[in-house]
Amino acid sequence: MSDKEQQENTPSVPPPAEAPVPALVAPAHEDDTKRGKESEHGHDVANDDHDSDDGGDHPNYIKTDLGEMNTIESMCPKCEQMGKTRLMITKIPHFKEIIVSSFECPHCGERNNDVTFGGVFGPKKVRYELQVRSKKDLDRQVVKSEFATVTIPELELEIPPESQKGNLNTVEGILEQTHDGLQLQQPLRKIQHPEVYEKIEVFCKKLEDYRSGDVPFTLTLDDPAGNSYIEPIHDYYHPTLDPQLTKYEKERTDVDRQLLGVAIDYNTERTQEEQQDVDEGQYSDVTQIPCDCPACRKPGHMMMHECDIPYFKQTVIMAFKCDFCGYKSNEIKTGGEINEKGLRLTLHVQSEDDLKRDVLKSETATLLVPEVHLELAPGTLGGFFSSVEGTIMQVRDQLNTLPQAAFAVGDSADENSKSMMEFVKELNDLLEMKREFTFILDDPLGNVYIQNPRAHLPPPENEDPKLESVAYTRTEEQEDELGILAMRGNEAQDHQEEMEKNEEVVGKEKGGETVTDSAASDQHEEHDEHAAKEQ
Repeated sequence: MSDKEQQENTPSVPPPAEAPVPALVAPAHEDDTKRGKESEHGHDVANDDHDSDDGGDHPNYIKTDLGEMNTIESMCPKCEQMGKTRLMITKIPHFKEIIVSSFECPHCGERNNDVTFGGVFGPKKVRYELQVRSKKDLDRQVVKSEFATVTIPELELEIPPESQKGNLNTVEGILEQTHDGLQLQQPLRKIQHPEVYEKIEVFCKKLEDYRSGDVPFTLTLDDPAGNSYIEPIHDYYHPTLDPQLTKYEKERTDVDRQLLGVAIDYNTERTQEEQQDVDEGQYSDVTQIPCDCPACRKPGHMMMHECDIPYFKQTVIMAFKCDFCGYKSNEIKTGGEINEKGLRLTLHVQSEDDLKRDVLKSETATLLVPEVHLELAPGTLGGFFSSVEGTIMQVRDQLNTLPQAAFAVGDSADENSKSMMEFVKELNDLLEMKREFTFILDDPLGNVYIQNPRAHLPPPENEDPKLESVAYTRTEEQEDELGILAMRGNEAQDHQEEMEKNEEVVGKEKGGETVTDSAASDQHEEHDEHAAKEQ
């Protein structure tokens, strides 16, 4: 390829008037590492195709080799003076090529750095778990992409992707960067929020203890892009495997693809027969059962569909809508066999994210919120699939429809109606997260579910500290109320009847064999007598 052709195929950006000339880094040995991204400090690492208007007087791209340092002038975003940006393409051993950029302004002292991956996304999502046990482990290099999440369970520290951009750092550097970020607004917090200031100071002191290397901890790096990396350490006894570092690889989910901006093949195209079934309202996975409307007694259809809730069990969704009066209802029932034990789930709701957790409540479950003395008896509201917030809203709306709510104001209000409205106000406070509370589901059949956002992680990371699950043995009274004792009695009776039938059949078979044997012996005696007479 000639220099002219290579220049035409290289992404370029026309320099704006009265502004520093932006530069593009394009590795001379590989074309597929050209990737567009504009950094925060005013220069372009790479960009989309544009035509150059300078005619070659001011080159708008840089042709560089691996490991070569390039320096360009860039405008400082803080003081708008001219600073210097350094760009270099380097390769991390046992990993891949990256573009490292750093900016420094000599006028105001503004500095920052950035890491851009020169290639494409990794084939799978990756997860690293590092056991930090000494000062040597703090010096390990860590490559964190802009999509990666850093977690230290011992500190209850989680650095989400949006809080820090991609960078090249060390384990100690991550702790130091977190410490400096928390200390940035401490003087202001000390005046406005003294309690928060004290809590952050205690946490920063823990960070300093962890930075010393004397306290062992676990650092987890989870990246759906597959472009993060933690440096392994090999010694004489472990030449190929690092016992303190574990790497997991998994296929990306549709949620991961959405975060990365990767196209998802939903396969929404239907065949002509499938489209005809949809137009006519016929679905192969939906069962229609004729039934009468409970409101107007007109004929209708109950729609039933069986689905599988992840990390739970199969459930049956039932929905009814009357075409005459408009009445509609829905209900969820669990499928499969009866669980051997009951289940009690306790969720400590501490944030708005906890309110959004999925909840499945069966018709035999009891709902408890001790902070507001709420107890929802089995059978109330039936079985449904909602969220923590939606469940509390259903209880609140049900109370507002009661006659006492209409007479809770004015001269007609009594003590009972006023107390009920105070209870509704307490429920609204829970929905607005003005106070933390405990959400409990107790079902002797074990058909309850509260979403665990960590369920997809490998053990023991899949345990949620806010969610407690306790399995217990049902009492005889509970089994009697649920009809389990009656079912066992019927099964025992059926088994006894079947045993008696089998014994009768066996007896008849033995009786037939006895009759056959006696007839054969009689024939044998007659034959002997006839032979004696002939002699």
